Amino acid sequence: MQKGFDPVYDGQTRILILGSAPSIVSLRKNQYYGNAGNYFWRIIFDCLKLPVPEDYQERLVQLKAHHIGLWDVYGYFNRTGSADTNFKETRLNDFSSLLAAAPIERVIANGKKAYHEVMASGIFSDYEVVQCLSTSGANNSRMADRKIDWQQALTPIL
Repeated sequence: MQKGFDPVYDGQTRILILGSAPSIVSLRKNQYYGNAGNYFWRIIFDCLKLPVPEDYQERLVQLKAHHIGLWDVYGYFNRTGSADTNFKETRLNDFSSLLAAAPIERVIANGKKAYHEVMASGIFSDYEVVQCLSTSGANNSRMADRKIDWQQALTPIL
């Protein structure tokens, strides 16, 4: 099974964004949302009203500075390609340490697959959970709706 990434958060993280699992490109680059066709970074930094930093580590620093954390629902997975429809075997991350260490107020699921897993797991039953349209390039036909989704999900807390 493929291992996903470690979480990005600190003791001030109030918003936790959860995807399903890193894409092939992201795994190769060892970066969340490393595929240039994924609009995650552009959407998030547009909502923050900031330019997207070129440096990946600076992107993570800026997320934490705005009390935003990242992780995926799957810690281990078998998948052909990068599509969420191609998972063969999955194992959820253990969220207990993160939830004990960070004052999470809202969980944002990046797409249907992440949202389904978040809701089915019951782990986040005491948290506000919001589903946003996936930032994947496969969802670019819904660009305007996606931007509105993410602005609404992020704005009340930011």
